[in-house]
Amino acid sequence: MLGETVRNIVLALVIACLLFHGGVVNRAGALQMGLLLWIGLPVTLPTGSMVRENYPRQLAAIHAGDWLVKLVLLSVIVGLRHSQTWRGVR
Repeated sequence: MLGETVRNIVLALVIACLLFHGGVVNRAGALQMGLLLWIGLPVTLPTGSMVRENYPRQLAAIHAGDWLVKLVLLSVIVGLRHSQTWRGVR
């Protein structure tokens, strides 16, 4: 449980850095960033395993759905939480 908590905190910090450096200051931008991260990482990475190692498609779909929720929610939550702060920095 502690390991998963630490892992998600690290993920939230990485997302915060990406949102900040990408100049994202609103919910729509944070949502878009979350979707792009999802498409670019947990969707594309397992496709090689599915093709070459016969990884079950249903299991890959479950993991992709889990990552979709994590990345989009974290992006929107972090984006909303820090949008006022980031506007002041820029």
